[in-house]
Formats: sequence, structure tokens, C-alpha cells
Amino acid sequence: MNLRRLAGLRPLAELALAHAATFAFPLVFAVVCGRALGLEGYGEIAFYTALGGFLGVIVEFGFDWLGIREVTQNAADVEHCRQTLVHITLARLLLAVLIGAAMSAALWAWKGAAHGLLIAGTWAYLLGFAFDVGWFLRAQELTRLLLAITVVARAAGIALLVGLVNGPADQAVAIWIYAFVVSATSVLAWSALWRLQMLRGPLTLARARLAGLMRNAFAILLGNLNGAMLGHGGVALLGLVSEPATVGAASLALRVKMAALAVLLPIQQWSFVRLSRHARNAPALMRRDGRHTLVALMVLGAGLALAAAAAAPKISEIVFHEAVPAAIALIGLLALTIPLHSAGNLFGVQSLVALGRERSFAVILSAASLLFCALMLVALSGPLAYGWALLASEGLIVLACGLTVRQALLGLEAQA
Repeated sequence: MNLRRLAGLRPLAELALAHAATFAFPLVFAVVCGRALGLEGYGEIAFYTALGGFLGVIVEFGFDWLGIREVTQNAADVEHCRQTLVHITLARLLLAVLIGAAMSAALWAWKGAAHGLLIAGTWAYLLGFAFDVGWFLRAQELTRLLLAITVVARAAGIALLVGLVNGPADQAVAIWIYAFVVSATSVLAWSALWRLQMLRGPLTLARARLAGLMRNAFAILLGNLNGAMLGHGGVALLGLVSEPATVGAASLALRVKMAALAVLLPIQQWSFVRLSRHARNAPALMRRDGRHTLVALMVLGAGLALAAAAAAPKISEIVFHEAVPAAIALIGLLALTIPLHSAGNLFGVQSLVALGRERSFAVILSAASLLFCALMLVALSGPLAYGWALLASEGLIVLACGLTVRQALLGLEAQA
């Protein structure tokens, strides 16, 4: 029995390692670019990577959660799963082309031709991201394959960073390496799916199915888009109103937070299947699984927050060759949001989507995004404004989503 339980935890461990590798690359990217480009040079790069990450949320369009739910609930229908993969990828590619074109035109007019390679590299990142099929591998429980692909692509990216990014003149090289990593991941994943014969068969593109998937994912997109405003979008906003040094400090703090969240994300993805399974017919079991997940997230999240805050001075010295006060303070502030973010994610995109409350999720995240922007642009000032605004917004998400989930479960239990 114990051996069975350990075997059941293997996919969770593989997911954890894959996500650790995924979020480790941006952290290494920050270290290498911070040392080679300097604080201001890295701040410029941070703007483009943050913008690419924010626009990537639009390209993703909520399809990761929706796709996993579609494939998991129809696992026996191989053709349905294949068509879901193809239609979601096509939708994301169309979004990447349109959004990339609009972004490039706007940045070219604002930044000028001197930033052409940086702009093109950001568009290349979006195109590579459009072909990402990590969600499909997770839904098919191909976690070992996902781990191998992630490690190979990130290791290649780190090798290129160390070998090619050596000074301030290498800004464009850094952006293109960033795009290379996500593109290589997609190429390796599609090649593996082809070898496994999971892509073989006639291709049927149905506009009705494409429109249906986009319609169902739209509410999730709104929530994720507003949630991204608290992350990459917030750094991009900071780039419009603050000096590059502040942007660089905030970007480093965000990357430290994201690296910590990478440790917790597999737990949330693993629990999403269980929450979805019980949402309609067994709300008491959903409540039980949710409580277990929450306890695990809070314990691990608190430990990660303390570790990040304690390591803040050393992280700043490693990246910027000095203990930058703004970077240290922002890492500490964003560390406080790690448990909050995890709880908000559990109550929000997991529980509310599992319960069919995507619209509630979108409304709550929109309110949090508005609060964040208001605090950043009106109520707060100084290099720590980003951190305080983020802390307040994460707290609002936890409170509002938690109350909404509680109300929904009480209603389902009353009906039962």
C-alpha cells in the first residue's frame, strides 16, 4: 500500500522538478543579465521580458485550465483529445500573430528602430509560446516526458546565456535566447507527441469548435489577464512611470517570487483534477481536498517566504554586485505575498473554475487589478509602491474568492 502511494506521488514529484526547471531559467537569466548588463541595462531587458510574459497570458487565453479539463474528462476519446490539442494550438497561434503585430507596431513607434531586435525577439517569444503543449502533457500524465523536455531546453538556454551574454552590447542576444528556450520546448514536445503517435490521423478544423473553445475560455482569460497585471504587467507598468533601476529591482523581486511559486504550482495542478472531479456531485469531498491542499500550500509557502526574505541581501549582491536597498526591500515584500498568492490561486482559478464560477473569478481579479493600478498610480509612490500595491491586491483576491467558494459549496451541500 505504501509503495502504491509512493508511486502515486511520482507524477507530483516530476511536475515539481519540471516547474522548478521552468522558473529556474528566468532566475538564472536575471543573474546573468544583471551582472553582464548592469542595473539599467537589465531594467531595459526586464521591460521586454515582462511585456512578453504579460501578453503571453492573452495568447494562453485560459486554454491551459480549459484544455486540461477537456482532455481529462474525455480521456477515453483519443480523437477528441487530439482535436482539442489542434484547435487550442491554432487559436493560440492566431492570437500570437495578431497581438505580436500590434505590439511590434506600437513599440516601434514609441522606442524606434534602435530597439528593432528587442521587439522582434519579444514577438518570437510569443510565437514560440503559442505552440506550448505542456498543458496537454500534464493532462495525459506524461510528466516524465515533460520533465525531460523542460530540463533539456532550459539547460541549452543557460549554456547560451553564459556563453553569449557578456556585456551591455548583448541585450538583443539575451532577448533572443529567452525566445529560443520557449520555442525549443515547444519543438521538442511536438516531436515527442509525433513519435508517440498522438498526432497521427486526419486533421479536421471546425470553426464552431474553435469558437466554442474561445468562448468558454474567455472568462478564465479575463481573470488571468487581470492576475498577470499583478505580475509581469505590473513591472511593465512600472517601466512606464519609473526609472530603469526601480524596474530592475522589481523584476528581480518578481522572479524570486515566481521561482518560489514554481515549487507550489505542481500541488495546485495536481489538486485541480480532484477538485474538478468532486465539484458537482461531492462538495463535501471537494471541501476536504481543498483544506488538505490549503494546509500544504500555507506550510510550504510560509517556509519559502522566510527563505526568500532571508536571502534577499545575498541575491541582490549576486545579481547587481551590491546590496541594493530597493531590491532587498521588494524581495521581502513580495515574499509576504507567496502564501497569499497560493491561497488566492486555490480559491480562485482552481475552485471557482471547477465549480463553474469563471465569471466570479474574472470579476474578482478585475477588482484586484483596478486596486493595484490605483495604488500604483495614485495612492503610493517611491520604489516600494509596487510591493505594497501587490500585497493589498493579493489580500483582496484571497478574501473575495474564499468567500465566494464558501457560499457556492454551502449552496451545493444544501441541495445535496
